[in-house]
Amino acid sequence: RAFPFVKLASSSTSPCIAMALLIQTSKRILGPASSRITSPTRDISSRRSQNAVAIVRDIPDSFVDAVVAHSDHPENVSLAVARSQHGEYVAQLRRHVNTVRLPPLESHPDCLFVEDTVVAMGDTAVVNRLGHVSRRGEVDSLKDLLLQLGMANLYDMRESNNDEDAGEPAMCDGGDVMHTGRHLFIGMSGRTNANGFKFLSDAFVSHGVDADNIVSVPPVVSGKQALHLKSVVTHIDEHTVLAPVGAIGDTVLDAMKATERGYNAIRLPDMLSCNAVVVNRHVLAQDAPCEVSKSRIEAACEERNLGLTFVDTSELAKKDGALTCCSVLLSV
Repeated sequence: RAFPFVKLASSSTSPCIAMALLIQTSKRILGPASSRITSPTRDISSRRSQNAVAIVRDIPDSFVDAVVAHSDHPENVSLAVARSQHGEYVAQLRRHVNTVRLPPLESHPDCLFVEDTVVAMGDTAVVNRLGHVSRRGEVDSLKDLLLQLGMANLYDMRESNNDEDAGEPAMCDGGDVMHTGRHLFIGMSGRTNANGFKFLSDAFVSHGVDADNIVSVPPVVSGKQALHLKSVVTHIDEHTVLAPVGAIGDTVLDAMKATERGYNAIRLPDMLSCNAVVVNRHVLAQDAPCEVSKSRIEAACEERNLGLTFVDTSELAKKDGALTCCSVLLSV
């Protein structure tokens, strides 16, 4: 059975009542969220609770014109195949979390990659100034939705660094941000800069997160061999990450100081397979042709008592997309 589902017919449709019902249903199904700790600073893991809501967005007809930096075949995108794969992704997501499905924005070909617009932990969220200028109009409707969902602490990165003396404006793509439950890793890249890191850090520290658990990852891979940090590494639990074999994986894990911070890395031959979504202890992993990668993910999930479903998003990958790109997970 799937969780409840809301599809908004237009950006102006108010989801307040429907989402209140969804969240009430979520609490009945999942049980109460983790108790909040009231000490001045807290382990970031105290912010990791059950996901109550996922936000996704439908694919626009203009998707064929989406920005591409790292794909080998950007021009060979089938809109029908992309929509079919995205639909299956949303269907699998719905099996584990309440889902809001936003309408496409035809003037923004990349708009289905909603992850980049917001960084959220618990009752605090930051609306990003996206790194690519053409994408910045994607953010407003996500901010409106977060306000309607009752996000307690909402910050807008676009309102920072508006004077000439502030230097480069703060920028961030959510694809560069990985919240493992113990750390918030923020990768520097062509889309995320030092001021973006500072804005995120200040926002979350002001609501009790220990600054030592917010980690800036140098741009050793992101913006070079891959678009974002999570193009190369994602987590499946609070102590386990997926990373590619070889020099790229070694470089990013060293930059994260993953071993020193207590992470076990599952090394995979296929880099696209290193991007996975974990929602309420269920992993959505890439249904890639690399059987070695799939078998290693299966073994890791079985050992950790995690559910697992393979989902194919290979058509989205032609436009630099992956599994995490296509949703925002909230614990509101």
